[in-house]
Amino acid sequence: MEFDILVAGGDVVDGTGSPRSPLDVGIADGKVVAVDRIEGARARRVIDAKGKVVAPGFIDVHVHSELARLGGVDRFAGVLDGVTTELMSPDGFSWAPLEPDRLREVKEYLQVFYGDPDIGWDWTTVADYLAIFRDRIPNNLVPQAPHLAIKAGAMGWGTERSSPEQMSAMTRSLVEWLDAGAVGMSAGLEYQPGALSPVDELTALCRVVASAGGVYAPHQRGYWSRLAHGSEESFQIGRESGVKVHISHLAVDDTAAGLLDEALRSGVDVTFDMYPYSAACTHLLMMLPEWAQAGGYATSMRQLTDPPQRERLRDETSERIRERGEIMLSSVERGEELEGRRLGDLAREARQADVDCLFELLATHSGRALAVYHWPDSVDGEALIRRTLAHPLYIGSTDGIYMGTRPHRRGFGTFARIAGEYVRSGALTLEQAVRKITGFPAERFSLRDRGLLVAGRVADVTVFDPDRLADLSTWDNGRVSPSGIAHVIVNGEVVVDAGVPTGSLPGKIVRRS
Repeated sequence: MEFDILVAGGDVVDGTGSPRSPLDVGIADGKVVAVDRIEGARARRVIDAKGKVVAPGFIDVHVHSELARLGGVDRFAGVLDGVTTELMSPDGFSWAPLEPDRLREVKEYLQVFYGDPDIGWDWTTVADYLAIFRDRIPNNLVPQAPHLAIKAGAMGWGTERSSPEQMSAMTRSLVEWLDAGAVGMSAGLEYQPGALSPVDELTALCRVVASAGGVYAPHQRGYWSRLAHGSEESFQIGRESGVKVHISHLAVDDTAAGLLDEALRSGVDVTFDMYPYSAACTHLLMMLPEWAQAGGYATSMRQLTDPPQRERLRDETSERIRERGEIMLSSVERGEELEGRRLGDLAREARQADVDCLFELLATHSGRALAVYHWPDSVDGEALIRRTLAHPLYIGSTDGIYMGTRPHRRGFGTFARIAGEYVRSGALTLEQAVRKITGFPAERFSLRDRGLLVAGRVADVTVFDPDRLADLSTWDNGRVSPSGIAHVIVNGEVVVDAGVPTGSLPGKIVRRS
């Protein structure tokens, strides 16, 4: 028997949750063709995996990566963390299908998260958008229908309820994505215009998703102090539409655990993801009250630059800042010298209240600033993360955002942290950890040719040293790749060799199967 690649002498952890086993993996024509004790076989390339774990390629179900993977400093950040497949359009963020004027508006709103790369920005259809990734990405990308673009395309940023004609337009865009292979619909219900969506509108769209066997993946309308409201809304949509629900970035405390149990008892098919860090990251405009964000980017900027409106915003914004822990700026448009600074320190230096410093910063920098929000000291972050990772409904994700000089660490070291550090500390077994980042997400999102290391599946493979696998990033320097990732194979082609990117770009758009 002859292989293109033979991964020999390692311990296979196949993604099913079964115990590891000393086996070889033979790869030919982009597929896994043998997982067995293989002796005497010929191969064009033999990878010595002795002392290492051979696993399916990791799957990231929530990451803001798709434009970063087209080029630039973070192009290979995913594969260097062992990731071979990433879901697109988290939080409902995307740019299709949109007419040129709407595309410009959505691009302006999302620029803080993705920048303004030179990629043409000249598509109008889903197919044309997905075509820009052909032969240009190191890892696979999986489409999700983006609620933000679907809603903005049908009715802009207005606060009114959708008309029957607008609902029809949203449904047509959703079907366009599903026909293009989307695995479901993602939504950002604390972002615009999703925050304005009533439950019945979301339920109607989710009935269409359910009919295609897809998943509804919301950044729901409430976490922490508003967790019950946000979760109950997500579960109501699941019950009334029949759609599978996957909650984005949910940390499991007593309240969350109880809500998940209640949802299961009521017949909701639910899972969730979370990054293993006790700090969030999103745009600084999120600190404004919801009513001040309504209407999108242009409306928010008008609020910030009008003194009477600022005064109206002041009390509610101050309260939202107080609810957060330490706020560190990670990316500021035309303000790199501010990146890495704490909002509280900047306010003290300027002899301002935190809220006034925030207003001034947003107004001065076109509202385009990202921040890392460290959890308050009152939260035992480490205990919460360990409980979250161990929950049977948990799936791994990074929520990585690739902007600024101080990006959140989660976009670089998440999977090394889950399958390395949290395994060694006893939060998970190795087999449990690998299942939560390979087989389980593949099963959940209907990626039936990925996620398991068995004969017949596509050859997405990650080889790592279980003793050395570790997150090396810091809050001062998040852009550091982990240790312990030895080799990564995407669609049968080596993209990381001895810990170094090869420059190969074999990634594909992987559709619902």
